[in-house]
Amino acid sequence: MTGWTIGHIGICVTDLERSVRFWCEGLGFEMLREFAFKGDSWRRILEIDGSLDLQTRIIRRDHMTLELLHFISPGHEGPPERVPMNRLGFTHLAIWVKDIDAVAARVVEYGGAVVEDTRVLFDHPLLRGRWLICTDPDGLRLELVEYPDGEDVLER
Repeated sequence: MTGWTIGHIGICVTDLERSVRFWCEGLGFEMLREFAFKGDSWRRILEIDGSLDLQTRIIRRDHMTLELLHFISPGHEGPPERVPMNRLGFTHLAIWVKDIDAVAARVVEYGGAVVEDTRVLFDHPLLRGRWLICTDPDGLRLELVEYPDGEDVLER
């Protein structure tokens, strides 16, 4: 199909500066743009009732662009916690790493969490490597994957 391209993934966050620090300083994303949104047109497209005061940051790493959304008004909905993997909708963001332990330590250093009992070693001819589930500061699931000895993950 031609005539369109994927733009970004939006993530609602409870604390914009903490999330920017986590994603940029912790995981190596770079800041591209920042925006402030108010007004009726934005309320309609975002399906927000009442007043709207939204701050966003567009960040990118490799070919992944994220939009961090912080709703000052009306605020966010739901608790900042990891949801079950089988809940409908967005489940996780996979990050291929060279050193899973070093990246997991950075996740914790910058406000995220490691789910230690998810640490798994797969040794199957078609699927080898180390896996570990972590979360960002608001509970978004991050799947860290370390393939053995420099296997080119982009060829998988």
